[in-house]
Amino acid sequence: MKIISLTILITIFIAFNGYTQVEKVEFELEKTPFKISLNTGVYRSRFDLPVDANVNSFQNFSIFAQVYFPFKRSLDKPENFKKPKTDLNYFDRLFTTSPVAVFHVTEKGGNALGLGQELSFKIAKKTFVKSQLAVAWVESSSQKNDGLKSGINFHHFWHFSTYVNANTYISIGYNHISNGKIFSKEVGSLFDMLVLGISYSFQDRI
Repeated sequence: MKIISLTILITIFIAFNGYTQVEKVEFELEKTPFKISLNTGVYRSRFDLPVDANVNSFQNFSIFAQVYFPFKRSLDKPENFKKPKTDLNYFDRLFTTSPVAVFHVTEKGGNALGLGQELSFKIAKKTFVKSQLAVAWVESSSQKNDGLKSGINFHHFWHFSTYVNANTYISIGYNHISNGKIFSKEVGSLFDMLVLGISYSFQDRI
């Protein structure tokens, strides 16, 4: 997890280091259209339980959905805020923070429901690196090892996203669920997932 966080920080540094000219930016609260993200992939459990040998490798299926709240805090150049979002060259801001709701379920029936925040950094015209952290309530049967353990856990999601068109982007990333021994001294969930996703914004376009 530390390696992934370091990779994201280096990517962000390189992206912003490319802007050699100091430019004025603005930070605004924006109303946004309804947006949903659907994600799927393979996961592994890090629990060492003799239930199913396959659970400790990426051979298990899971999905999760994110629903974005209808507002976000955005940082961008002043002239970009004047452009209509129906502009076909508009692919989101230089930086945004967006509140999200997350619902996650595994093929073994374990599930999580949470609220969190997503940070988004533009690294190219149509490409973004995003980091999401949510606090989620997890429900999972102790008879099945899917890496999830009932209780409060953190739902981490790091991903790279690239826009297909002004409404839609696809992403690839990594998801981790655990309690970090913050909510409890006992180990919580130990869940890792390789993720492919698609996000759609119901914004009208020209």
